[in-house]
Amino acid sequence: MKIVIATTPIRPVPVFFPPVGSLSLINYLRKNGVEDVEFHHIDGNRPTYEDALARIVAAKPDIVGISSVVSTAYHYTKQLSLDIKAALPNCLIVVGGNLAASAEILLRRTGVDLCVLGEGEKVFLNIAEHAKTHHQASDFIAVPGLAVLDTNGKLVNTGYEAQISAAEVYDLDWQDLEENCDMGLYVIPAFGDDGVPMRPQFRRDARSFAPHRQGKNFTLLVDGKGCVAKCTFCHRWDKGMRYIPVETFMQRIDEVVARYNVGFLEIGSENFGSDRRWLASFFEEIKKRDVLWYTGAMRTKSVSPELIAAMKDAGCVAINYGMETGSKKILKVMEKKVDLQDNFNAQKWTADAGFETVVQLVLGMPGESPETIRETVEFCKYSFTLHPELNPNNLSINYAQALPGTPLYEYGRHQGLIGQDLDGEEEYLLRISDRDAHDEATTLNFTNYPDLVCQSWRPLINIEVIHAFVQKFGLEQYRRVMRGEYTTAAPARDDGYFGNPKRLVGRNPVPRTGIGGLISHIVNGRFGEAIISHPTLFYRLRRFLPLIVFLRNLTRFPMGHNLRLLRQYFAFLLSYPQRRSDDKFEYVSLRKIVWEDAGAISSDDVEMAPLRRGR
Repeated sequence: MKIVIATTPIRPVPVFFPPVGSLSLINYLRKNGVEDVEFHHIDGNRPTYEDALARIVAAKPDIVGISSVVSTAYHYTKQLSLDIKAALPNCLIVVGGNLAASAEILLRRTGVDLCVLGEGEKVFLNIAEHAKTHHQASDFIAVPGLAVLDTNGKLVNTGYEAQISAAEVYDLDWQDLEENCDMGLYVIPAFGDDGVPMRPQFRRDARSFAPHRQGKNFTLLVDGKGCVAKCTFCHRWDKGMRYIPVETFMQRIDEVVARYNVGFLEIGSENFGSDRRWLASFFEEIKKRDVLWYTGAMRTKSVSPELIAAMKDAGCVAINYGMETGSKKILKVMEKKVDLQDNFNAQKWTADAGFETVVQLVLGMPGESPETIRETVEFCKYSFTLHPELNPNNLSINYAQALPGTPLYEYGRHQGLIGQDLDGEEEYLLRISDRDAHDEATTLNFTNYPDLVCQSWRPLINIEVIHAFVQKFGLEQYRRVMRGEYTTAAPARDDGYFGNPKRLVGRNPVPRTGIGGLISHIVNGRFGEAIISHPTLFYRLRRFLPLIVFLRNLTRFPMGHNLRLLRQYFAFLLSYPQRRSDDKFEYVSLRKIVWEDAGAISSDDVEMAPLRRGR
């Protein structure tokens, strides 16, 4: 039996996060006796669509597994599955990843036969075993962990399969990656040609420049799967958090150190540090390896000055947090399960330790308003004026993107922003295909404020934060930080991992000051770069941001669309006092608003209910 596992493109260019889900699945199959498995890393290699399809068809697989880790892969997944099915009508097509939360649409509107619900290793192994004697999609109703149509076309949810053990989580064979893409995507020289670390997280720590670290490489390893929280904008299959046993994780670190001369690591995690016993053992072992590292994400509720000191002693140089907002009200809507003071504390303690961090925000949740944005502005101003060496553009600001399987998505359906039938849902999935949460154009407006106001919030935060930094430390210090922060001679790559302004700074490191630089930015439509380079000017213009955003949009969207937004904005201004008195949004978890107050939509298939609710 021939099996092909294929990834789908998920950002403008490949990121340095390896396709650990697909690689773990392939390794699990092989360890359990399924030998003929071929990996097609479409996301990493970015072939033309025609070449990607031709390669899969030429392999003549019995089963194709399409890894669609985000719902924005819908268009690509639909086209690929339909074309594979047209060329190979007897091929069983299986979709896994978060897109499978839209199982009903996939099964009725694409070439997909089976949707894997949750973790894929055991489920796919069972599919491969079952496929030896069964060939119709409806024959797989006996396999747990699937959504499938029966012989009458009725949707069947077969429940969830048991999870693999923590030691098996992301157990991959690096050779599978080596044979299928350029490893330079994932194993990166730690230093540029000028001897400065390529990743800014390592530049502020003197240990990075020790002679024995020269020539070392950087890569990313994941320490576990899942999350202890259930944010209302975030979809995930996994229930709870599983940390890879420290002994196993150290074996994986030792392997990349030996195999790829790695001396610098990102620990890819959404919940680093939540298990204190795991963490203490990790510190003890990582210190023996003299590797410098930083965390992909840590909950602000998990840190303390003592813990950060222990992290630094164990080789940590930076911490990233998913703070998302500086508003206590929006934290409740998001169900972050942290106090606002936790965010303030984490920022202070992190800066005091001399660590690099990026403040990551999600704007535009239901209930977002100028008042909640002002609270977020004040939090960010505090965060970036704690130390003169901090870069006030280390802000990654995205908008709330409604993804299937989240309360935010269901809220959008209840509000009429997303269609309630299959046609409406598919139209939305097509609209957001190949778009991420950074994109204002396809982001739904969940607030009571016009689009031009919402689109002005990101530049407003950026402008206010830079101004606060300049007020405290001076314009020359700001320019010095910006010049010194990005001195590496290696070209920056825009992989879309962060949002603006952090994304822009990585791509255009040195501000272009003076009238010539301003004109150049304006002529080339570089609104964000103009703000970064001319903070004083844009601070004076901040009250006109909605109109400035309108002028920027003239070069990006059709005139009819722009005029509609302008009319919406002026109509809002005329009715603003009445709107304020009518705004009675309840600042509680969006999960409660959707599932307890509004309830399920009566026309929904009951088999989809567990997928819509998430885990």
